[in-house]
Amino acid sequence: MGLSVCIFARNEEKHLARCIIALEAAGLNYDDQVHILVNGCTDATAQIAATLACADKRIEVHHLPVGDKANAWNEYVHRISTTEINTHIFLDGDIRPSTASLSELDRCFYLNRNAYGVAALPITGRSRRSWSKRLLCEQYISGNLYALSAAAILRFRSGGIYMPIGAKGEDGLLTYILLTDFKGGADDSFLHNIEICVNSTFEFDSLTFNIDDCKTYIKRLTRYSERHFQKTILYEKLKREGLAALPENIYDIYTPAAIATARPRLHPLDVIFDLNTIRLLRRRQSKKRRIYSRA
Repeated sequence: MGLSVCIFARNEEKHLARCIIALEAAGLNYDDQVHILVNGCTDATAQIAATLACADKRIEVHHLPVGDKANAWNEYVHRISTTEINTHIFLDGDIRPSTASLSELDRCFYLNRNAYGVAALPITGRSRRSWSKRLLCEQYISGNLYALSAAAILRFRSGGIYMPIGAKGEDGLLTYILLTDFKGGADDSFLHNIEICVNSTFEFDSLTFNIDDCKTYIKRLTRYSERHFQKTILYEKLKREGLAALPENIYDIYTPAAIATARPRLHPLDVIFDLNTIRLLRRRQSKKRRIYSRA
């Protein structure tokens, strides 16, 4: 039974309509489903999504008060999705799937019956070549556009596996879970669980040198910095203890001992944002200690 498309939309009033319009040429059929997960928006994304849903009966809008992609992912996988559908496609509301990209993701599952996840490749962006090389060489899933099989959805549900709330870079954690065959630990040799579909691609608008895009770039680097520390601390714990060590909230991993070992990267641009991230983590931990001491 067809496709189910999950679109993560947070403050995407500039891009959401173009994303939806691109679905038809990408392979969306008349009996497929589209779920727009509007989460924590402060712009007109919700109104645009509602208008699009009125014009297309395949579209259903879900309103989530918390602006958090990991939480939205949990909502779709554990509550919204149906395992009667074979292929579940995930994409960000600011990208556009290229022609036949959805069909190719679905076809890849047909050709690779053992795969749980299929990743698409970028065809725009200044770093698209190095980005694509990483996806191909490391069997990595990019969160911009990918697909999970119904079997994968079932394994997440039956195993009670949720993304930690607040996690940055849920695609990296998803890749790790699939490559360790839903167990965690140090054995990430289950490469057959992920396929890279070279015929499925996505496009997006590159940032320009204007004030709004500069603000977006700063927010992105801030997010990348926090993702770096999350990956370092969380994955070390998961490799030792398995997926049972996944926290409900990502900030639970920032213990005083973990923060004490945090060091900034040496790249001139990274070090600025890393130092700020470490400062914020220490401040949050200090505030947490004061609350507990009063209790």
